[in-house]
Amino acid sequence: MAHRQIIRDILAGKFSPLYVLHGEESFFIEEISKAIVSTVVDTASKDFNESILYGRDTDIAEILAASRRFPMMSERQLVLVKEAQELKCWKRKDELEKLAAYAESPLSSTVLVFCYMNKKIDGRSKAVKTLSKNGILFLSEKLREYKLPQWINEYISSVKLSIDPQSAQLIAEYLGNDLRKITNEITKIKISLPEGSAITSEVIEKHIGISKDYNVFELQRALGNKDIEKSSRIVNHFEANPKNNPLAMVIPVLSAYFSRLFVYHGLKDKSQNSAARAMSCSPYAVRDYSAAANVYSVSKVARIFGYLRDADRKSKGQGNATISDGMLLRETVFKILH
Repeated sequence: MAHRQIIRDILAGKFSPLYVLHGEESFFIEEISKAIVSTVVDTASKDFNESILYGRDTDIAEILAASRRFPMMSERQLVLVKEAQELKCWKRKDELEKLAAYAESPLSSTVLVFCYMNKKIDGRSKAVKTLSKNGILFLSEKLREYKLPQWINEYISSVKLSIDPQSAQLIAEYLGNDLRKITNEITKIKISLPEGSAITSEVIEKHIGISKDYNVFELQRALGNKDIEKSSRIVNHFEANPKNNPLAMVIPVLSAYFSRLFVYHGLKDKSQNSAARAMSCSPYAVRDYSAAANVYSVSKVARIFGYLRDADRKSKGQGNATISDGMLLRETVFKILH
């Protein structure tokens, strides 16, 4: 079940007696648990009917004892276990059996939630299988980079705004796969825009600070097209604004770009969706890599990796280099283009 559907059910008052939220992406787990905390128990009775426990400081006996209590002057109670991956019970058969026994017949007036962060739970145990059968087992997986622009578009639609594909791609490229950071930035934009407004590149530049013309992703596109004039303009802007465009940020992005280009060269199936999955990028970006592959051979890409490593080494003061970051970038871009 998708996390948005789980949240919709929770907000509609459709609660499961058991939730096991696990996986590498903490954002979805936090969003679901936030909805549970805000909905299951009303504010007036939280002192009596809400137990927030931490895996490192509790054990299965305390969790089950809390879960078997009946709510006071309320329809239900909440027992939420944060950092549940720290619980020792996952490695103890006797304690897992106790958890499985509770999961076989959970108290309907209790909502028991395990937030198992940053890793997958071992689903082979009887306890986890029973928890899944009688409750909700949600795997929170990291969002693949090629799916990020689509996710951004869907999230923006959910807050009653809109965005064009290029602007969604710009946010994805600039902010990366940090969903919390993305949603925080979108929240800041939403405050200043009326419902139904479109998030454009101008809005992004004003509120997030990403220039639509002078950013590292425009530089990589200019390099991909071997656009010498545009590359020079961007390098000039970076050199004049070194704090906004540090070489330490530019080099890794360019390295990732040419790494994907190297992967593209080796693909047998270069169809848009297949290539996007293989390179972990947006399908929208595949055509740019396709064009760049016609400009840069595999051997040239291999040499570019050397140029980027050399620039990174010199920027860190190795080899007695005294050249400025701006000049280093200019030199590296010249080598890439020629």
